[in-house]
Amino acid sequence: MNWNQLQYVITIAKEKSFTKAAGKLFISQPSLTLSIQSLEKETGVVLFERKRGEVELTYAGKLFYEWAVSTLRSNHQLQLKLNDISEKKRHLIRLGISPHRSVIMLPDILEEFYADYPNCEIHIIEKPTFLLKKLLENNEIDLLIDVANPDTVNYQSDLLVKEEIWLAVPDCFTTKAPLAEILRRPSADRTDNTENGISLQELSGFPFIMLSEDHILGSMSRKLCEASGFHPDIRLTSTNIETALALVRKQLGITFVPEIFAKQKRYYPEVHYYSMPEFHNTRQICLVYHKNLYRHTQLSALIELFRKKIPEIYQY
Repeated sequence: MNWNQLQYVITIAKEKSFTKAAGKLFISQPSLTLSIQSLEKETGVVLFERKRGEVELTYAGKLFYEWAVSTLRSNHQLQLKLNDISEKKRHLIRLGISPHRSVIMLPDILEEFYADYPNCEIHIIEKPTFLLKKLLENNEIDLLIDVANPDTVNYQSDLLVKEEIWLAVPDCFTTKAPLAEILRRPSADRTDNTENGISLQELSGFPFIMLSEDHILGSMSRKLCEASGFHPDIRLTSTNIETALALVRKQLGITFVPEIFAKQKRYYPEVHYYSMPEFHNTRQICLVYHKNLYRHTQLSALIELFRKKIPEIYQY
């Protein structure tokens, strides 16, 4: 048994095909098959079986797969520690983050990071939350900027900021009755960085652009509407926040957005952002990672930079 065979089992399990796995591993299919047969002979169990045209793990194979993932992860952590001891080794940090947060949070923070650590390589993986969580579970990313992980035994979730959900309203809508009259009234919710708050009920008759229900923000915004007894006139549905905001800029409707867009008005300046006075509940945006993650010098520095800088972004 060797390290390659452990990776072979993991790759076959993911691809559900010896042919596809061989392509991913850059080896021939016969060589891959022989290696697995040798491993099965050594362990005395069958690891794979064919069902419905796909290769699947047997019960023994599932146990071996879990052990292989854990073993390779431990080996990876050991290599990081050894690299830290060796002289100026290049490190790789895999960062998972939603696309809408990435474009706002990362440029300034990474500019400051690379001023001190130019020899570090960072892979930015931008995907929806549900995919990022799976990547973290599979040890395919090191850090995740997202909501807290409910598994407090295996994961550390460092609170960065508490974020509200706001409304993004096209400029032309703010001049139309009755919204124009509503926005001219005094508001106890007005601050230096926000515009007047709006009740959802006051937006009856205006078209809405909603995020799809499988999107966390799409699900949360629908629950807000339901809680207030508001039935939005949904004109468009999108799976991407940036697309929804681009449609708002074209005066096609109102959408729900994370608070960070309201605080960062340099993005989409033609859009007006409003809080909802009846909803001040927040979601926690955290830095999430495995508790046993080995924090080499560059990784520790990046974590501390996120802890310091991300709260500042929300104060603009």
